[in-house]
Parts: sequence; structure tokens; C-alpha cells
Amino acid sequence: MARSFFALAIFVLVSASPAFAQYAAAIQACSRDVKQYCASGDRLTECIKSHFQDLAKPCQAALVSIAAVGQSCKTDIQAQCRGIKPGEGHIFLCVREHFAALSEPCKEAIGAAAERKTGAR
Repeated sequence: MARSFFALAIFVLVSASPAFAQYAAAIQACSRDVKQYCASGDRLTECIKSHFQDLAKPCQAALVSIAAVGQSCKTDIQAQCRGIKPGEGHIFLCVREHFAALSEPCKEAIGAAAERKTGAR
């Protein structure tokens, strides 16, 4: 139950982000930390904020990647995916389909998130 709550909470936190694969990475990277630091029933958002420095580096990187991509691509998503109903990967598919039309800062954020995820440089 905690795992499904965590997955839902991460999705709600970053619902504007096109990097759906990053959600899965965050869930995988953070599940142990969430069980350790957020099991007391605190709201997950507040728990992540208050314990961010305590989280494992892979968890921190996954969460930051999602935030950076969402922030950098918000305008692109609004322009390229207008009328697309969020959920079930629809935004991710739209962004993938329209990747060539995305702004350079958005593309850079997606690339940086992928580098952090894989450890590539």
C-alpha cells in the first residue's frame, strides 16, 4: 500500500512533466527512503521536503530530474500538447511525438535528466 501511495504522490507532484520514465526511476530510487523516513503518516510532499538531505543520492537525483524537466518544458507542453488529457502517459507520448519542435532548454533538461539517470556524461 505504501508503494502505491508513493507512486500516486510522485505522479501528482510532477504531473506536468513529460518524462514519464523519470517517474518510474524516482519510485525505484526512492522506495526504500520513503519507507524509512515517511512511514509515520506525514504527507509525502512534506516528508520529502523535510528529509530531502537525508535521502539517498539516486533518489535525490531522480526527484531533481523530474522537477527540472517539468519546469523547463512546461511552456513546450502547453504549446505542443494542447488539448491532450494528462494521465496514462498521454503527455509523455505527445512530447515524444513532438520532440523536434521542443525548445532547446526543454531538450537540454530531458538530456540532463537522462544523463543523471544513467550516470553517463
